[in-house]
Amino acid sequence: MKIGNYICCLIIIMIGIINTGNSQNMSKTPTIGIKGGVLLSTITGDEAIDEFAKKLGAQIGVTGAYYFIPKLSVRGELNYELKGAKFANHEMKMDLHYASLPFYLKFNFTEDPEIYIYGGGYASYLVAAKTSGTYEVIIGEDFINYSINENIINNLNKLDIGFIAGAGVQGRFNRWMDIFIDFRYTQGFIDLDNGKAEMRYNFNYENFWPEQDVGTPKNKAFMLTTGFIYYFDPR
Repeated sequence: MKIGNYICCLIIIMIGIINTGNSQNMSKTPTIGIKGGVLLSTITGDEAIDEFAKKLGAQIGVTGAYYFIPKLSVRGELNYELKGAKFANHEMKMDLHYASLPFYLKFNFTEDPEIYIYGGGYASYLVAAKTSGTYEVIIGEDFINYSINENIINNLNKLDIGFIAGAGVQGRFNRWMDIFIDFRYTQGFIDLDNGKAEMRYNFNYENFWPEQDVGTPKNKAFMLTTGFIYYFDPR
């Protein structure tokens, strides 16, 4: 049999598998949904940051999916995410406001409720950033506290890219909607510093903590979200 015939047979078999899967569960139409939740974030790779002290933030957004077969779908989201970190040995925090676009593959182990895992990547754009709080400087024998509330967006890279991995449960709410709860981990690949490390937080770094390395800071976060999924065709 020629190679072309092998290819034709393979295509016919794949179409048959997909059609069989769709005939078993006609509910797997394209979907759209809304979501919201909390995230615990920090910055790794910068010794000025306490990476074990997680900062609490919010995530809200929309999600959509297309099913190849009932158990496998590709998904995209558009989210607002408040990330950032707390500083080590100082009463300061850094708030990073992102518009984020995750894109990933999701696999369901079961159908109703769906127990699933997923993995993929994300791209985020920094829309606002600031450092706020107080820090202490030792001058001679004096301890002097300084307050800070500074816009730092020009000192950071606007783009962040990374990977995501997660798991969750999704169950039927009614014929049109599902409800879900989801846990994910995200890790950025992009160095947040854009070449202005000495002014990254908009204060004199040498007075702040002279013995520390400015490092290569990257985002890391754990997220817990819930929401509703809407099916275009009722089940």
